[in-house]
Amino acid sequence: MAAGARVSLCEVILRDGIQAWPRFIDTEHKIRLLRAIADAGVPEVDATSFVSAKLVPQMADGFAVLAAAPETLRVRVLAVNSKGVESTIHAHQTVRPIQRCGTPFSVSESHNRANLRRGHDEQRAVVAEMFAALQAEGIEPLLGVVTAFGCPIEGKVDPEAALAIAQWGYDLGVRAIMFGDTTGMANPRSVSALFGAAAKMFPDADLIAHFHDNRGAGIANAVAAIGSGATTVDACLGGLGGEPSAIELGLAGDQGNVITEDLVAVLHGMGIETGIDAAALLRAGAIAEETVGRALFSKVQRAGLA
Repeated sequence: MAAGARVSLCEVILRDGIQAWPRFIDTEHKIRLLRAIADAGVPEVDATSFVSAKLVPQMADGFAVLAAAPETLRVRVLAVNSKGVESTIHAHQTVRPIQRCGTPFSVSESHNRANLRRGHDEQRAVVAEMFAALQAEGIEPLLGVVTAFGCPIEGKVDPEAALAIAQWGYDLGVRAIMFGDTTGMANPRSVSALFGAAAKMFPDADLIAHFHDNRGAGIANAVAAIGSGATTVDACLGGLGGEPSAIELGLAGDQGNVITEDLVAVLHGMGIETGIDAAALLRAGAIAEETVGRALFSKVQRAGLA
């Protein structure tokens, strides 16, 4: 990666970061955090998910959060079924434009069944209809190829199977393709191989890297992905993250995301442009800690910027 290269970041704290947080976070606090993220120059935010409030109560105020999103922010949401897509379209038409709607598709069929109660054949049929509905409304579908580097149920995952799912989505017209390391099983070598292959197969796609940091390789994996063709990287202020208890599949411990503050500090140190004000991002990270009521995992929040 040459100095002056550029990558886009998506901040995921408001959805993937807090979706499993045990205490409901007041909407006004989410909005304060959202505005601080925008003030730091973050270009995209994973704002909410349209899922059952019974399963994920933290997302019950999604419409109110979207209504407060500054116009400067590119907004992504998550939907896992047709009802979620209907809510996404309704919000897009009545609240504010939604640029992207992501839908997960596990490479591991066992994980897909455990997470979404659907096998691969049914998942293809359901998701194809979801994508068509989104495209008809001018919302870009995002295919989340998850368990792309390993599965907590099946173990090793064939990278060719991950690329095949990506190819299926690409053939449907999807140009936003995420490869997700659901429980932190990736390493820089496997990341470089998968993203390098995907960059050759899908040269006009926005390839999105989404890593969890369970085993301490998150930032190294993100850097490897960028060097191999990823154009967007997901990260979370303070490194929060975890599946809602209703779907966590018996996993133990915090399934935290890559830490936004630390990743941006590393990228800026390498001369890679993000368009983000690192000092303002630290202030947003401090607001994130105030929001959840405890210190989080960012190293640069403690040590300061170099």
